[in-house]
Amino acid sequence: MKASLSVVIVLLAVTGTVSAQEGSFHLDKEFKMNANGTVKLRASDAKIYITGSSRATAHVKIDREITTKGLTFGHEEFSVDVAENDGDLNIQEHSSSVSVGMVGYRYEKYTINIEAPQGSSLIIRGDDGDLWIKNIDGSISLDLDDADVELTGCSGNKFDFRMDDGEITMDEAKGSLDLSADDTDVTIRNANFTHIDANLDDGDLVIETSLDDNGDYLIDAQDGMVSMSITKGGGRFEIRHDDGRVSTEGDFKTIEDSENRTRMTLASGNAKVNIRTDDARVKLIQR
Repeated sequence: MKASLSVVIVLLAVTGTVSAQEGSFHLDKEFKMNANGTVKLRASDAKIYITGSSRATAHVKIDREITTKGLTFGHEEFSVDVAENDGDLNIQEHSSSVSVGMVGYRYEKYTINIEAPQGSSLIIRGDDGDLWIKNIDGSISLDLDDADVELTGCSGNKFDFRMDDGEITMDEAKGSLDLSADDTDVTIRNANFTHIDANLDDGDLVIETSLDDNGDYLIDAQDGMVSMSITKGGGRFEIRHDDGRVSTEGDFKTIEDSENRTRMTLASGNAKVNIRTDDARVKLIQR
């Protein structure tokens, strides 16, 4: 089954001032989806709300309205394809525009609301926009440009984030975290990670997590701050740094403290934690 809805927007004017509803798109529909299926979404410039629950289907509600005031020359096409695919749900935005010119005002209100089974996984791709995800227990993969992301009650064990600018906050996490970010601040609380591979350019990384004896943790940060709070476990910490500085709170024992490297241990575990920085500050805390 495939639902494809589109709106073609055309405004042509040669003189005077107009005030018009340039175009709108609305979709409100239920779709079949497996309890552990994947929602694949590609969209830009939208406020996206995704909520998991005990429901057996997916509910998709999309509303986009464009309002213009003034003199406008141009042509815009916008559509969304929604397809059920072997228990997964694919949502694909298509948009194109040819703007000859505009004198005046243009306002876009664009929201996407998705209610999905709680066991769903997510693969989301887009440019600008903000994202709120709640009670999704499958894997979550995000590839976004300029966005703020808030995850609440997401109990999956695999998180893969690719971000340019923005902010990520999580109130819980476990399993593996793969993170690549430019100018992004990341805050994660109440985590139980067994694997971290994080690469940041300019931004703060604040993680509160337990350490697994067999876990591997690699953080590569240029500027900004790395703050790691250890709630359980311990191990060996090796920090390579240039102009950054290292501080600790708790029962950390320093093995080496040189201009470019700091090594220490936290005796209650055997995890391996490697942190590489340029100008970033590093703070280790034992909770």
